[in-house]
Amino acid sequence: MRLIRPSYKILAGSGKSDILPYNYESSEKLIELAGRICYKSEENITDNSANEFLDKIKKRKHLSVFEHSWKYKFYKHNVPFYKYLHYLETPQGTLVAGNFRAFEEWNYNHQMNCDESFKDYQIIYKYKRWDMLAASVKFIIDRGTSHELVRHRPVSYNQESTRYCNYSKDKFNNQITFIIPPWCDIDEGEYNDTKSYNEYKETNECWLKHMFETEVNYKILLDKGWSPQQARSILPNSLKTEIIVTTNLQEWIHIFNLRALGITGAPHPQMLEVMQPLYSEFRNLFPEVFM
Repeated sequence: MRLIRPSYKILAGSGKSDILPYNYESSEKLIELAGRICYKSEENITDNSANEFLDKIKKRKHLSVFEHSWKYKFYKHNVPFYKYLHYLETPQGTLVAGNFRAFEEWNYNHQMNCDESFKDYQIIYKYKRWDMLAASVKFIIDRGTSHELVRHRPVSYNQESTRYCNYSKDKFNNQITFIIPPWCDIDEGEYNDTKSYNEYKETNECWLKHMFETEVNYKILLDKGWSPQQARSILPNSLKTEIIVTTNLQEWIHIFNLRALGITGAPHPQMLEVMQPLYSEFRNLFPEVFM
């Protein structure tokens, strides 16, 4: 088995394409990453694989993947309302913001006086419309923490699937990865037996043994004919999961208020472990929004 600490990475943000690994102006690669993380097939990503992958996703009707994007259209006239898009009326016209899926479902094809190359973010900052700016973050956390994270809405998620991921395969180095809780003083690394566990205090040793036995039993069930979606029933909250989260900055404010600042009560220690440093990075990335 493999033990790691949790982590995160900001993937994309409105108006920040010059300093982040992905950009919303051309979001195909970000959408592909979000889709492939479910099956852990990122090794199939190439410079030219995005469009073919997106076509397959469309045919399968897995349209939620397309929510990991953000685009703008500016009209010099009034436009019909759609509940999953965001609108800003200005003296010059109407700015519409949202993800690719929402624009497709809006199905408003009147292109006259429409500018899809909009990049004047100062209009948004002037009116403090933080719901018209977005950011995408990839988390590597345990399943228990992810269960709290996915309670937030309106937010788009794509998460590593225990139905389709077989952790006994070579692509996972034939082992399960678990997240070390912050209250456990345990070293990261690979653990192939229980001989060295006695160097830890009793509670840590207990957790280590349970993770090790879980991996052993998971593989036994697979060997005896259970499918990954059946064998996953014995996997614990400590199981590592990867999840990509995309939402507007107004919702990120709410997430940080609850999960980093604790305005409604003390956040879980494992949530604080990732959310507090992430909040600091958001403050540096969007200082006008996260003051």
